[in-house]
Amino acid sequence: MSTTVYAVLGLLSIEPMSGYDIRRNLEESLSYFWSESYGQIYPTLRKLEAARLIAPVKQAAVEKRRRKLYTVTAAGRARLRSWLSEPPRPQPPRSELLLKLFFGREAAPGTCAAHIRRLRVQQERTATALEELERRLKAERRGHPDLRYWLLAVSFGIERAQSLIDWSELALRAVDDERG
Repeated sequence: MSTTVYAVLGLLSIEPMSGYDIRRNLEESLSYFWSESYGQIYPTLRKLEAARLIAPVKQAAVEKRRRKLYTVTAAGRARLRSWLSEPPRPQPPRSELLLKLFFGREAAPGTCAAHIRRLRVQQERTATALEELERRLKAERRGHPDLRYWLLAVSFGIERAQSLIDWSELALRAVDDERG
């Protein structure tokens, strides 16, 4: 099964959600460390429902336009737990920035430094956003049984961003040293 399946099962293990809710959660939390194609959400929901790994939640007919909510089934939770126990597959890094820096001697003067400065700004924004997310989670989700795990993922993102900010300073010095 694709990891999209497990991302959806994992989100549904937190609480019942609609396809829209899943998309919103992917944007607001998982996007800092995991990307999913939004076009995969609804087909994945259909596959999971057909496999009886999720089920629609019965709702009172109060709203004119109800969203279809799903919840994870016992079989879906078992599948998720099984996947969680497997070691993560190694994923070779792909970085267009590093590829461009590797061939940087061929770039126009200042190009590599500009790329590095952009990275630093992006990572500063990411760190700020993740620190705000961490504060919100601690305030709004205090006592939630998943909070410690969410905070682990967020702290990883903060540390990674800070590491890239630190690296960008070293890289800028190296690029400046070569030009001088």
